[in-house]
Amino acid sequence: MQEFYPLIKHIHVGAVLASGGFFLLRGLWMMQESSLLTTKFARVVPHVIDTVLLLAAIALIVFLGGVPAWVQVKIAALFVYIFLGVLAFRLAKGYGARVLAFFLALSVFAFMMSVAITKSPWGFLGKFL
Repeated sequence: MQEFYPLIKHIHVGAVLASGGFFLLRGLWMMQESSLLTTKFARVVPHVIDTVLLLAAIALIVFLGGVPAWVQVKIAALFVYIFLGVLAFRLAKGYGARVLAFFLALSVFAFMMSVAITKSPWGFLGKFL
């Protein structure tokens, strides 16, 4: 079973990049007030990508045989990222609030990536502590 670990990790990393890239694209559309943001494609694709991402993440946790602290931090940050994304694309009323929520979500995304790369719960913040 361990022979599948590299494949699943590559699928996970690819899904992370696709998810982040599409989130960035949707944010640009939002800031331009583009009608592309309301297309069926723009509403469905993130769910497909994030489903692949979540399934690969669950498989990786199974391979790890537990949930290390750095993974727990990523999971907690994921909830913050999701909340900020919902705020940016659905709940925030004003343009400024939507843009602020979008950039805060991007910051949380960058933090999650740094936690994954460093395998430290502090991620890039560890450089400052």
